[in-house]
Amino acid sequence: MATLAARHASLLALGVAATLLINAGRAEAAGPYWRCEMDRVTVIANGSANRCGVLLRATVRYEQLLTELVRWDAETIFKPLRLYSLTRGDAREVMYTEKELAERTFPGIRSKYLPDSDSNVATIVDVGGDDPLQSVLFLYGQSLLSNGPMRTYPAWYRLGIANLLNGLVLRPDGTAVLNRSPRFAAVVGTNDRASERLDLPALLDAKHARTPADFNELARRSHVWAQFGLLTTEEHRRQYRELAILMRQGTPAAEAVQTVFGSSLAELTDQFERGAWRKDVSYRIPAPMDAADVAPAIEMDAASVDAQLKALRDLVVEIGDI
Repeated sequence: MATLAARHASLLALGVAATLLINAGRAEAAGPYWRCEMDRVTVIANGSANRCGVLLRATVRYEQLLTELVRWDAETIFKPLRLYSLTRGDAREVMYTEKELAERTFPGIRSKYLPDSDSNVATIVDVGGDDPLQSVLFLYGQSLLSNGPMRTYPAWYRLGIANLLNGLVLRPDGTAVLNRSPRFAAVVGTNDRASERLDLPALLDAKHARTPADFNELARRSHVWAQFGLLTTEEHRRQYRELAILMRQGTPAAEAVQTVFGSSLAELTDQFERGAWRKDVSYRIPAPMDAADVAPAIEMDAASVDAQLKALRDLVVEIGDI
């Protein structure tokens, strides 16, 4: 499952870019670039100092939400993350094709995620709206859950948490509003239908998806199960996590459900599928009590911008995207 998930995330994140050289003069530059950072997260953004700060705060808040949902240990170390918000002209020269830039529907979300051995790199195209940042954060979260410390957990757990944060809206104070349905598909480029609709027993046992459509179905149903487990009651949150831990250790789903929920898998399936729990779901996560301050963004000179764009394109070449 992890291999297929990583491959599909890579297809979604990378695409095919034109082989073009960085022009030292950046003839199509559309305004200054700004740099801002907090701890291990750096944002390089076109437009304004305020835009740079908005992107940085949203990215840091996303990582915080992901950490809280997963309950990663305090010792868990994330690789440095660098987020670029590019002009259309610079995006075209560095890593995007004209076709990608022209598309208006998914997968034309104008975001790419490029993990390497030392750091994580995310890029969006500065076209306005929330879609580019929302989609690249989803790619980032899905990759962390599939390839990081959680990679040995059940597929429903990893995909469920990633999709809870799929397309979330972050307000200026840090309040998060979650989508009722996943905003972006886990895998794109398919018009096929899934081979089956996964009921709860099939979902809990799912380890491999044979087709992109089956992977999307697995992600969709994992999202609904995560709503039940993480967005309803404190008891459900505890049970959802304990079930994942037991199944990670190799306990069969039916036995794990009986141990954690105190009822049979058939009884839990009936409760889940009837959907009465949906009236208790809260899609709003309050703002943190102690939001960190972001240092003012610094405007970059042309030479620094050119160096950053060249480094980004070199990474694209190294990964084999062009």
